[in-house]
Formats: sequence, C-alpha cells, structure tokens
Amino acid sequence: MDYREVKAEVRRFQADMHVRQRRVTLLHRTLREAEAERDRSVADFVAFGKEHEYARDTASRRAIGRQLGVTHAAVNAMVERARTRSQEPAAPRLVPVLGADEAREYVESGALGDIARILVAMYPGNVLLESGLDPSAFANGTDIDVPHMLIQSADGAAIGVEDCLAGYGGTGPSNTVRLLKELGFPVELAREVYDYRFVELAPDRVIRSADAVHQIGGGLTLSSDGQHFIARVYSQRTYQPGGDITAADTVAAWCSEVMDDPERYPWAAGERRARVYLDRDAAAPLNSDEPYASTPNRYSVVIEQGRLQLWVSAYFPYNFADLLSTEQLHALDAANMRPEGIEPRTWLDRFLPRRRERPPYILISEDGQDLTHSPEGGTQG
Repeated sequence: MDYREVKAEVRRFQADMHVRQRRVTLLHRTLREAEAERDRSVADFVAFGKEHEYARDTASRRAIGRQLGVTHAAVNAMVERARTRSQEPAAPRLVPVLGADEAREYVESGALGDIARILVAMYPGNVLLESGLDPSAFANGTDIDVPHMLIQSADGAAIGVEDCLAGYGGTGPSNTVRLLKELGFPVELAREVYDYRFVELAPDRVIRSADAVHQIGGGLTLSSDGQHFIARVYSQRTYQPGGDITAADTVAAWCSEVMDDPERYPWAAGERRARVYLDRDAAAPLNSDEPYASTPNRYSVVIEQGRLQLWVSAYFPYNFADLLSTEQLHALDAANMRPEGIEPRTWLDRFLPRRRERPPYILISEDGQDLTHSPEGGTQG
C-alpha cells in the first residue's frame, strides 16, 4: 500500500474507533439509567410492603433478593441509592450523539418517536439555545459538547448527529442533506442547509432559516462542582464587516440573548453578580486550565447569573491610580453592572481600605452577595 492508501486506512480505523467508543459511552449511560430505574422500583416495592400487611412478606428485602437473584445486601444498597437520588435534583437526560447512519437506524427503529423538528447549524451554540434543553444534557466530561444537528421528537426526546452541518456547500451539509432525504424529507427542504447557517425544519416545511440567530460565541464547560456552566469570553477575529468582536460584544450578547430571558433559559435565572479581579495572582486559577487555547487569555472579570458564569478576558490597569482597566469597565458596562454615579478614579475611595491596599477582587451585586460558585480551580479534571 502506498502512503495515500495507508493514510486513508488510518482515517477509517480512527473514525470506526470513534463511533464504537461513542456507542460504548451511550451504552454505559443507558446501563446507569436502567440501574437507577431498577433501584427506584425496588425501593417503591419495599415501601409498598411496609404499608400493606398482605404484601409484607413478598415485598421484604430478602424476598426481593431471591426474586432478582441477588443478595440481601445488594437489595439494601439499591434502596439506599434510590433514597439518596430522591434527595438530589433530577439530572437532565443525556442526549446521545450518533453518526449519521446510526441516527437513521435509531429513528427508523421507532426508538425516538415521531420527528417534531430538526435543528442544523454551523455554530453549535445556536443548537444549544434553540433546543430548549439544559446544557448539562450535552455534558461530555468537563465539556458541553453540543452537536451541529439535533433531531427532536414530539414528546421531547432528542438525539444529536455528528458531522452534519449547515451553511456552505461542503461535506458537512452534504451529509445533512443525505440523512434528511433518507429520513423522508423532501429534497427541496433538505437543500436549505446549503444556503443558511441555521435551519429549523419540520417534516413538511421549513420553520425558519437564517444566517445569524444567536451571537453568544464560544463554548461551555462544566465547573468543578459539575453544576455551573462556564463560558470563556475573549476578543476574536472575524472576517465579517465591522472588524474584531470584542469581549464586551460577546458579554452583551450573552446578557441580551440568554441572561435577560430567564423564563426561556432557567439555568441562567438568578441574581446577576460580578467579581472583578485586581490582583494577577488571585486571578491565576482562572487562567491555569483553559482548553483549546492557541494563545493565552487573561481572565479578570467573572459575571454570574444562575448557573452560568462568564469568564471575561480583560487587561489589568497599567496605572495604579486606576482601580479597573478600560477593558474591565467595558465588560461591566456590557452587563449593565457599572455602579451608578461613580467615576472610575473615585472607586479607590469606595473599594480600597484606608491603607490603600488592593484587595484580590471587588464584588458587584444588587444584593451585596458573592458568587454562588467560587471560580477558583477552573474546570474539573
């Protein structure tokens, strides 16, 4: 085999391993969910036996153990796990992400139910916000790994599809068109994904198509407690008219499109608070574990609302007389969080002690409270 043939075979093996690993991950998730359902069923049966005398012997833990072929200790563990889980908030069901052929087989088998709508986008942030799902439904380790294509059923179930995109005339949208045709969508509807960066389809019509739906930019990761979502916000290059997108632009987009709409996005509902770091060493943990960064960003502003935190890249002030830098002020302005009636240089009198020592950070919030989740430590390992 020559070099090109070997390279092609390597790609095939890598793709095959990737798909198989995703299948194993999905099966592990399914097994954990099935075990949790069994534990709840056993616990409910035990509780029923305690309430009803005629069922007491049949619903005893030893009797259940004999019926299931497990030990009495195993039944005790099932009941305890079910009790513990009942005290925890219900976790959103994870969305399985499949290859195109697997997704077609999944839908054709009837496992998903009737298709209600399909979302396809060039930028997965659009799929996340338009799906109506909690971001943790797309958790993959510490990442929130949202697919570019999502198929949702009439009863709210969903599956994601790999390597199916929208917005240009390349392989990704071609994969989308092929899958849509195999699922019975008319070709004129399917081909809509070539012309727009976001497309929402029903089986019989185009619900919406647009080049820009949301401007939030960036992805989400999970915090160290696994409950909060972190969006790293920094300036980025763009080839669209208007030049660079500043960090403040992205903060403004997150606020207007997500944080100002808590009914639609309950995971971002709550008091809006901010930490603005004054000390580089204090802010170091925010910058110690940034995934996928080609050049380092310097995060010095954290804006929190609900379970969402924006870590904003902004320079520290060059002049000691300035409490905050221009970039930090712009981030606060974008979130509508600059305290009224205070000019930047007079903040020294309000926030610094009499010795004129800078604290590690200042807090800004209507209720005077700190962030509900401390951002130190970055994402979980």
